[in-house]
Amino acid sequence: MSLRVLKLWLAVVVCGFAAAAAYFSYAVIERQHSLRRISRYNLTWQASQTLAEFMRLHQSLQMVRSFSGDAETAALRFDIFAGTVSGLSRGAFEDVARRYPDMGSVVLKLEAALKTAVPHKDRLNEPGQAEAMLGILTPLQGELNRLTAATYNHGAELATEDEHELTRLHWIFSSLVGCLIALGIGLIGLLARHNHLLTRAHKDLRGMTASLTHIAHHDALTGLANRVLFRDTLVAALDEARQDGRTIALLYLDLDLFKNVNDALGHGIGDDLLKIVAQRLRACVPSDTVIARLGGDEFAILLTDLGMHEKSLGVAHHLIEEIGAPYEIEGHEIVIGTSIGIAFNDQDNVAPDVLLKQADMALYRAKADGRGAVRIFEPAMDQWLQDRRSLETDIRKAWAARDFEIYYQPQVCAATRQVCGFEALLRWNHPERGAVPPSEFIPVAEDIGLILPLGEWVLERACTDAVGWPERIGVAVNLSPVQFRDRGLLESVGRALNRSGLAPNRLELEITERVLLQKNEVTLATLHKLRTCGVRIAMDDFGTGYSSLKYLSSFPFDKIKIDRSFVRDMSSRAVSSAIVQSVTTLGSSLRISTTAEGVETEDQYRRVLAAGCTEIQGYYFGVPKPVAELVFTHEASEANQATI
Repeated sequence: MSLRVLKLWLAVVVCGFAAAAAYFSYAVIERQHSLRRISRYNLTWQASQTLAEFMRLHQSLQMVRSFSGDAETAALRFDIFAGTVSGLSRGAFEDVARRYPDMGSVVLKLEAALKTAVPHKDRLNEPGQAEAMLGILTPLQGELNRLTAATYNHGAELATEDEHELTRLHWIFSSLVGCLIALGIGLIGLLARHNHLLTRAHKDLRGMTASLTHIAHHDALTGLANRVLFRDTLVAALDEARQDGRTIALLYLDLDLFKNVNDALGHGIGDDLLKIVAQRLRACVPSDTVIARLGGDEFAILLTDLGMHEKSLGVAHHLIEEIGAPYEIEGHEIVIGTSIGIAFNDQDNVAPDVLLKQADMALYRAKADGRGAVRIFEPAMDQWLQDRRSLETDIRKAWAARDFEIYYQPQVCAATRQVCGFEALLRWNHPERGAVPPSEFIPVAEDIGLILPLGEWVLERACTDAVGWPERIGVAVNLSPVQFRDRGLLESVGRALNRSGLAPNRLELEITERVLLQKNEVTLATLHKLRTCGVRIAMDDFGTGYSSLKYLSSFPFDKIKIDRSFVRDMSSRAVSSAIVQSVTTLGSSLRISTTAEGVETEDQYRRVLAAGCTEIQGYYFGVPKPVAELVFTHEASEANQATI
């Protein structure tokens, strides 16, 4: 071979290697560009998240409108939704807008609607504001569905384009390597490396698609189905039930006392608690049962092939038992419960949304009946719900008009029969309903969020009234568990004492065992801070709760109030007399005074006196009356004595 030919072959080899190296560099750059484009598929998740936040906001506004939700939670949901919408108008969404021009107008509509709804957000506590926001936002749901579908199609088209481009690069590179294989073994290694990177890109793309599908249909915290997947499953189950006549039961669950956990222990422990609740729900039903977390502490379970209503009731009671068992999280013993509403597909062609509403209505009734209960939907519940909402409206009007009154019932020293204090009792005389019992309107006030301002008004008014009484006479005020959980309780008590000028030792705060049910460091710290202020603490309705005695070892109460049910039965049941005697003996040994409630006869008075009660309260010594009707007389030989 001549030198000239050799030089020519060498030039060919060098050019071949140069061409291969140049194409390899080009292929690497193109592969990296394709992988970067894959990251833009996250836009599908962003759009689906915007739709999910819209549904949560929509649900919160509906609950506010029905006076069963929290306006602050709805406002927070609004801000979150606004943030997700703002994110859509930036970055990768520009590609979607170029590919689907009408999607850009959808985002503009969303932003315009949000601006229109902002003034209503800040006034959600006012009547009609939640409904106004719903009127503005509800029409956006269809637009959001279109936007989500467009972003999904956009992501799929990008994936297809990238796959075709990578495949094209693969074949060109393979052909070139086949032609240049004689020029060097090194090209084979480069081809293997290229194939490895290409396979990994395809695998990552498939994994990302599966992940996005799972995220779009499942709750991120608990792994349960979300509202979208649950509704789709419910629609399919109802269609099948119409064909074969199966019975479907929809169980709607809401956790009782869950808000206490978040307020007292923080949202981190609250999230851990929700995860354990989800595990217990799975353990209570067959593995193929659809369980969904609809939002917050609300869950739904779809049961099929039950045959009879009694079976679903059995499942519901089992759920209540399991959810109500104690939880141990980070050293905290937590006790919660659950209320359950059940709706069946008894009506022909019942719509999914109607069935959900019926189950929600039954749940609402279960919670109103005391929580920890199961209720099956009945048509009469619709009227009951209307009556309940009417009562809520009347309570709000009564508070705005200051129609509530405070009556005072005397507390008498058992030995001297002298008045030693008064208990402040809230009363409401409605022009049409008449005298509404506190047991009827106070739980409703708690549910609609009025108990805090109402309780603060009672506390301040009672302290102001008591200032004019003889110094030996104090005033007792009941604290709702909702008030006790409020972080502003200490400030409210201090403000009432400062404004009225009442000595702290003349104020007695009565709490029930519901307050102590979530026994933790925060609860005990609050009690000790109140005691440090000089305020007296009494345990009300002693003996009727979960475990009265264990609380006495946690906090040194100043007074124990024996529930009226034991006093009433002392003459007919020996066990009631024994309980009263035991409580007074325990109080004496712990240097805690004991008050017998509900004393109405001379016989009951003598029995509680013989049992050792130090104070007595009941109609035998005086009925509750307004402060204007309390008359105080002074006798020279005795301390001031009040005559009721």
